[in-house]
Amino acid sequence: MKKLLSILLCGSLLLSGCGTSSNNTTGKVDKDNSEEVTKIKFWYAYTDKIQENNENMVKKFNETVGKEKGIEVIAEYQGAYDEVHQKLQAAHISGEVPAVSVMEIASIETFANNGLIVPLDEYIQKDNVDTSDFYEGLLENCIVNDNFYGLPYLRSTPILYLNTTLLSEAGLNPEGPKTWEGLETYARTIKEKTGKYGISMYSYDWVLEGFFLQHGTSILSEDRKSTNLNTNEGKEIFTFFQNLAKDNIIRTHSGDDSSKVSADILNQNAGMWFASTADLTKNLQVAEENNFEINTAFLPKAKEYGVPTGGCNLVITSKASDKEKQAAWEFIKWITSPEQAAISTVTTGYVPTSKTVTETEAIQNLFKERPQFKVALDQLESYGHGRPMNKEYVEAKKELINVMDAVFVNLKDVNETLKTYQEKIDSILRGK
Repeated sequence: MKKLLSILLCGSLLLSGCGTSSNNTTGKVDKDNSEEVTKIKFWYAYTDKIQENNENMVKKFNETVGKEKGIEVIAEYQGAYDEVHQKLQAAHISGEVPAVSVMEIASIETFANNGLIVPLDEYIQKDNVDTSDFYEGLLENCIVNDNFYGLPYLRSTPILYLNTTLLSEAGLNPEGPKTWEGLETYARTIKEKTGKYGISMYSYDWVLEGFFLQHGTSILSEDRKSTNLNTNEGKEIFTFFQNLAKDNIIRTHSGDDSSKVSADILNQNAGMWFASTADLTKNLQVAEENNFEINTAFLPKAKEYGVPTGGCNLVITSKASDKEKQAAWEFIKWITSPEQAAISTVTTGYVPTSKTVTETEAIQNLFKERPQFKVALDQLESYGHGRPMNKEYVEAKKELINVMDAVFVNLKDVNETLKTYQEKIDSILRGK
């Protein structure tokens, strides 16, 4: 009778179009191995080297640990981080969730508080995962209300990139500037000696967070109810770059025009730019193909060094079944282990996530062959900070980009513009 009911239920599912389509990866497979294999979806963001890494990792897992434990992971590209987040919310409502997904670190708190992802502490404790091995600057955005909701995966920091071919032409040290004063000197010298822009940059909230850290403060107040935009430090930051833009020393692009910075890099139209360490592999390839050389440096200090961390953690969705959650954890535990994490770093350029990862032969060889990769790690170890995670900041970030556009690109009055946007952003942060 149980078998008959099962057959009838299967038939009804077929008629309703549920449960057996080719897109279903919730753990049900063909009748020959449905009792043995748990299929789960893994959603990830971005293409190029990141996609290559994700696809290769999933293939390797399926052929080793997955095969041993009866787990099959199906990797699915979902666009940029914002698109992944939007699709996760829609999937939570429909119930058709991936068991495991990447999540941009600033969104962890919102998804945790809304019940879309689950704490990992039980899994971590059961398998004795040493979370203290991860670099401290990467853990801030993994923890919400004293619980782990993600583990570091492809993590990054912004760094200063240098076209050392142009720097050499300008008679500058290829190691780059150490301070904001030195940054201005470099930028003006590059323009004077080569005719190229000292810096090409676009309005990017993540990099702006770093500028505030370098001035001994942060983008938000400690209680996260206001921004430090219209402060002495904020005015100094915005005046610094606006003056260089007014003098045509640097080239500034709007937040929607980040691709123009890439064009400036490719065409050797700028000596320096701010970007993620995750771009290093690609930038080195571009430089090699176009006959110029690249170096990397810390983001220069004003009062001190400081850098925000970025990238993504791996999370488990709350509406996955218990069996799928366990399968997702096996995958997360494996892919964040030192051996696999080292491969991800070598492939993509993201920073090593833990001390043990850094000690692997693969990473040590990478640092010897391409010392540009070590800069981001050195910066992270000593000066890394987490990003704001409150849900209001997601909306506030849009206004931060708007204020950068207004001051850096459209050269609006610094004092009036910061005052206006301070009020607007504070209202958002206070939920008004």
